[in-house]
Amino acid sequence: MIEKLDYIFELESTKKYNEAYDLYQKRILKNNIEFNIWKYYFFFLWSMIEDFNGIFTKEINLQTELESQLKNGLNKFSKLAEFNFIAGYAVCIFPSKFGDSEKMDIKGKEMLKKAYEMKPTNSIYKMTYLGSHVLNEIGQDLYEKAYSESEQTLKTNYNGKGLLNEYFNEIFKFN
Repeated sequence: MIEKLDYIFELESTKKYNEAYDLYQKRILKNNIEFNIWKYYFFFLWSMIEDFNGIFTKEINLQTELESQLKNGLNKFSKLAEFNFIAGYAVCIFPSKFGDSEKMDIKGKEMLKKAYEMKPTNSIYKMTYLGSHVLNEIGQDLYEKAYSESEQTLKTNYNGKGLLNEYFNEIFKFN
């Protein structure tokens, strides 16, 4: 499936976001939104709002489309740990982009918890879930342990191209 997205990733890396959007739209309509395409498209939309607003010039309401894709994801992929991680992470970072800020912050944390509970051995899920809460000393120790263990998970799960992988590799830099 990634090979079908390679050209989109190339467009993203050369900041041709309008063209990338057009191809995502075609893929979504063609594939009835399978998860692997959904996650990159969802993250693309989130990135356009947060990082590239102004460079992306398509005449669409990005926030409305992002909210719509979150609803689609909740309906179709809520049983997938990775969905709960990616969507929960995005919601927790900028809950106001998804509706009522307080409600969405709670929803994002619930999704991170669900991802962690579904795959407790995934150190990135554990780290982000723990990081979404105020931690006591024991919780902070668990967070730091998960952080130190998450480098390999990052290299395994988010080592490819595309805004999603680039973002996680930038955010979770290991010294």
